[in-house]
Amino acid sequence: MKLISLKETGMKVKGLMLMKFLSLTFIVSLASCKDVQTVNQESSIASVSCQLDLESTTTKAMEDGFFKAHKSKSPVQIDGCNKDRIWSSVDWYDMNYLWMGTKVDAIDYHGRFKLAWDNQYLYILVEVVDDKLTPTLENGIENYWKGDYVELFIDEDKSGGNHKFNHQAFAYHVSTEGHAIDKNTLQETVFFDNHIEVMRSKESNTYLWEMAITLFDKQYDENSVDNKPVTIFAQKSIGFSIAYGDNDGNNSRENFMGSKKTHGNNNDEGYVNSDVFGSILFID
Repeated sequence: MKLISLKETGMKVKGLMLMKFLSLTFIVSLASCKDVQTVNQESSIASVSCQLDLESTTTKAMEDGFFKAHKSKSPVQIDGCNKDRIWSSVDWYDMNYLWMGTKVDAIDYHGRFKLAWDNQYLYILVEVVDDKLTPTLENGIENYWKGDYVELFIDEDKSGGNHKFNHQAFAYHVSTEGHAIDKNTLQETVFFDNHIEVMRSKESNTYLWEMAITLFDKQYDENSVDNKPVTIFAQKSIGFSIAYGDNDGNNSRENFMGSKKTHGNNNDEGYVNSDVFGSILFID
């Protein structure tokens, strides 16, 4: 019979305990990774606390939807807040021209936004007061326009034209879940999530949406991995409008508020025709 010393026994016990500890650590790590992935897929709500900008006044958007965007001296951290220095130095523009639906009071909805840029991104900070936020994809991706969302209309070279099923321009529906939704050339509803980084925070019934948008030109190929983003520079102009689709729980978009007085036929032509967009001029 082989005798096992107390020293050897102790070493084996320690070894077993170490193996159990490592196994438990590995399982916890997997669970943590899974939780992070789930949060990123289902929501873009930031966990950080944000200080709302209650003091700044809002500049009424011009009827033709012309805006200026100032250059940020450093990259903006997309965290769903307004903590970056550039946000305290640029004006709010309102987003309250009624495009569709009936006039709403400031408790039900009120929207405004700020613009900034660097050579890589167009940055947008959106503040929306909304008494009821309805998830964009509550009724599936094909009904994306029935929930609440921010819609960005972008024509990189401001050349106008039809873009319904091509990339002459984009009409991104930025969802409450953090997706950028538009149509592809096969007439399918798809995510263009690598075009827009977005985070959202909430304080009572006020929501901040912070975004970094990569610009692509009309040569964009959705089947390629080699698309080159457009470099932004001072004095460049792009076609641009921004709007908010509001649904208070009635299974359809009830109101549609935008950044210029009119937006084409029935104020609902922007998803087809980029001639109706307003514009942004990038300045230092």
